[in-house]
Amino acid sequence: MRQNDYIIEFLSPDLCFGPVRLTGAQGLGIPAGITTVTGPNGSGKTTLGYVLERGRFGFGNRLRFAREGMSVRMLAFTDIHSFTGVDVLRYDQRLESSENEYVPTVADIFGKAMDSELWRDMSARLSLAGAAEKRINYLSSGELRKLLIINALLAAPDILVLDNPFIGLDAPSRGELKDALAALRDRGLNVVLLLCDPDETPECTDAVLRLDGCRFVGEDEDAESSRLTGDSDVTLPDAPDDIPPHEMAFSIRGGHAGYGGRDIFKGLDWEVRRGERWMLTGPNGSGKSLLLSMVCGDNPQAYANDIVIFDHKRGSGESIWDIKNNIGYVCPEMQLYFRSKLPVRGIVVEGMRPVLERYRPHTPTETAIAEAWLECLGIGALAGRDFSTLSSSEQRMVLLARAFARQPALLVLDEPFQGLDPYNKELVRRVIDRMVSSRGSSLIFVTHYPEELPSCVDRTKKMC
Repeated sequence: MRQNDYIIEFLSPDLCFGPVRLTGAQGLGIPAGITTVTGPNGSGKTTLGYVLERGRFGFGNRLRFAREGMSVRMLAFTDIHSFTGVDVLRYDQRLESSENEYVPTVADIFGKAMDSELWRDMSARLSLAGAAEKRINYLSSGELRKLLIINALLAAPDILVLDNPFIGLDAPSRGELKDALAALRDRGLNVVLLLCDPDETPECTDAVLRLDGCRFVGEDEDAESSRLTGDSDVTLPDAPDDIPPHEMAFSIRGGHAGYGGRDIFKGLDWEVRRGERWMLTGPNGSGKSLLLSMVCGDNPQAYANDIVIFDHKRGSGESIWDIKNNIGYVCPEMQLYFRSKLPVRGIVVEGMRPVLERYRPHTPTETAIAEAWLECLGIGALAGRDFSTLSSSEQRMVLLARAFARQPALLVLDEPFQGLDPYNKELVRRVIDRMVSSRGSSLIFVTHYPEELPSCVDRTKKMC
């Protein structure tokens, strides 16, 4: 592409933001239309987004914009905190009816903007017609992503940077978003997509930039950091305890649940016996995450249902902590609201302990096992870091290590691969396969991408 076709041209050899430096930039740029930036986790994609949005005049960067005053807006899923104007403190807060009175609805947030042509067009394109009266923390992760994009568009940026916008969306919603992006391009909006999986590159893309190891690379160059070698096996660290004896990991009969004054599902029957490995599937908003909150003991509605967990009927005197002690759980909302003052190794130590014992001093043995898990998942260098300083993909890997550390009786993994590149997806798949085969753990795995499933999964439950 000719340099005079760029709406943003990189004039300096390096682009920097904070401590991260991207090399090989000079002579490249962002053309009009839709540009996709691909690369593995840690390759510098988010840093490039920050450079475009707020680093154009600092850190020694030299960029030439097609016209003076062009506005750039970058959007990531974590922007939900500033989007709502309300501090939702816990991922499970929506399940407690008494704590949601002051959480705003979509209509409260958008107000008169919902009368605009842009809102009507985009909400129709993204199937959000019924979202207006929902409280913001009752939305599915897919609905939230769509609303965040509309909110950014209402500010009328010249260039919209979207960091992994397709994760959390079911297949129809991904198609809707790709069509909407093509329509926005035809209206003159320029879009930059930051994607960790190049297979998600939409057909409407006009140009592709590749990053690897914080370096711009050409199409012919191999991205070595995105490969997992051959059929190499993984070695799991020691497990702190044996799995308690049980026959039924989870069952529900005639299940029903909802929130915000509406039913999400009803008449649900499902059994997960010890050692079974299930895929839980269904469109955005079908109640998958709500059902899993009942499995994991977070949802009070579990007591109004006929539920058995580890051979104990819910409400028959079992401790909520006994349930949680035997479940390893990861979900997108957990990452969104996760807070800890501990370094990463301490967060993983917490995962291998009974819930009520998490706050006593860490032993050398526990610390060694936690660090072994971090090494197993290729993030050993993060052991002393603060969680808030990590990238989204690094945070996801730390929470997976935390869930795996106890090697529990039941793994509940709700879209665990969000934001991970193909290398890390394959690595975590192998860890899961190894754990369930060696420990006999049960597995419930949620994904909108069937190709992400671990090979051990051989059963499917579909939510409608």
